[in-house]
Amino acid sequence: MNTKNTKTTVIILLITANIFFIYNITALKISSENIPSEMIDDAVSILARNGFAADRNKIPERKPANVVYEGVYSEAAMADILKGFAGIPDELRYLELRDLEEMIVPGGTSYAAGDYRFVFLENYFNVSIADKDYISGEELEGINEEVQEGIRLLLESGISKTQDGDTRKIERAVRDFIRKPQNKDIKLSFEVIEFGENKSENLEFAWINQTADGVMIDSHIAYVEISDGRVKYFSGRWYFGELTPRRGTPLLDSVNILFKSMESDGNIIQGDDMLKGMETEYSVITHEKTSEMESFYFVPSWRLVFESGRNFSYNMITGNKN
Repeated sequence: MNTKNTKTTVIILLITANIFFIYNITALKISSENIPSEMIDDAVSILARNGFAADRNKIPERKPANVVYEGVYSEAAMADILKGFAGIPDELRYLELRDLEEMIVPGGTSYAAGDYRFVFLENYFNVSIADKDYISGEELEGINEEVQEGIRLLLESGISKTQDGDTRKIERAVRDFIRKPQNKDIKLSFEVIEFGENKSENLEFAWINQTADGVMIDSHIAYVEISDGRVKYFSGRWYFGELTPRRGTPLLDSVNILFKSMESDGNIIQGDDMLKGMETEYSVITHEKTSEMESFYFVPSWRLVFESGRNFSYNMITGNKN
């Protein structure tokens, strides 16, 4: 008996079996993570017959796997944010806001912490922060309306990330700034969506969109001004706290959302207004609100963008329009 040939044959059979096993596992994984191609084709045809025009190539095949996040804002959470900006060490973290009058001076909804002055608007999310040597407290409260109007216009026109230019200096300065609160959650970050500079004043400015796991958070936009590599002014809607993941929530895929859109908004989407794209985002849903705290969810959503410029956002859990 030729032992060498037998060993070679066994090795070849084992390799073939492994390749077959890997192929089947990969195929199973792909099929479980993606919508069948024929299902998308059928959906496009049905939608078209109902006056909803969609480019087949613009419909994502991959099933969503985003996590629902829960967050909480309260006076204690706000105190932690201010302590982080003031540079108060960990061993003093047990102190409450009222215990910090010498370091953090309350003035209604306005606080001073370290080198910065804060103004919280309407709720915990809407905040303006300025270097005390750059913008005074009076000026800070006076220019908030202009910033909020800019955010409103950005949201109405639809947000698209800028494609050209080097944003690394801006990103570095903003990252250093938002790292100051010691409870900053690493799942939260940002993307620069628009930017510019004023060379005569040695000033860079940008609009930034907060992200969770790299996904844009709808309406969480801030305007920042940077001088000498340091954030001097920051204003907008932002969350500086921590997030708790809520896993295992079933999410609606792109095809299901398209049918939900046709049901709720088919009457205002014209037949010649072609679907331009679909993007995932997080929407903020208030869970519980009292005088002392506000808990909320970051819920995955689908944003549909049309050639006319219209855009609609739908909750991935319920299918309801945001």
